[in-house]
Amino acid sequence: MYRSVRIACMMALSGLLIGSASCSSKGMRSGGETSAPVPSLERSERSPSGLSDSDLAGLSGIDSSNPTIAMSKVTPGERRRQQEEARAEENATSAAGLQDVYFGYDSWTISEEGRRILSRDAEWLRRNQAVRLKVEGHCDERGSSGYNFILAEKRAKAVRNYLMDLGIKGERLLVVSYGKERPFCKERSEACYQQNRRGHLVVKP
Repeated sequence: MYRSVRIACMMALSGLLIGSASCSSKGMRSGGETSAPVPSLERSERSPSGLSDSDLAGLSGIDSSNPTIAMSKVTPGERRRQQEEARAEENATSAAGLQDVYFGYDSWTISEEGRRILSRDAEWLRRNQAVRLKVEGHCDERGSSGYNFILAEKRAKAVRNYLMDLGIKGERLLVVSYGKERPFCKERSEACYQQNRRGHLVVKP
């Protein structure tokens, strides 16, 4: 009888230990699932263009993916070659008699005088079907480089689009923005600033 009582006690103790281990295992697993920390995700608020909000204010809708947009910055080693090309282009442009379009301060709207000039330029382009043009956008020195680069691009695109409205094919017109990096006049006066706010047409020889 003593032996039977001993066996019964051992069986009861074994069952108690197994149940305790099972509950402990379940508790750990449940705790692992509910208490694991969720890493916080942070998103950069920096503009992908690198420009500040003030630089981009009022200049939304610019198509930076357009393959006809050429960047103006070059390495020092290319400077001399580009200067030689520029001289050849300016000589060809001078011979063609094409005129530039000038813009108001902080504006890319083509004036009535600008429309008359572009109408004459379009006539020359229609007579010279094989010629391609580079349409350069320029600004005066006021404002940040980033802001002026975008503004100059808008000016060049305005000229390009108006020529297209006059029947000139877009593939003949390459848009380039130079911002304020290539001033035509370097004096700090309104007369000089006016000369630098332009859409400059260049014949590609």
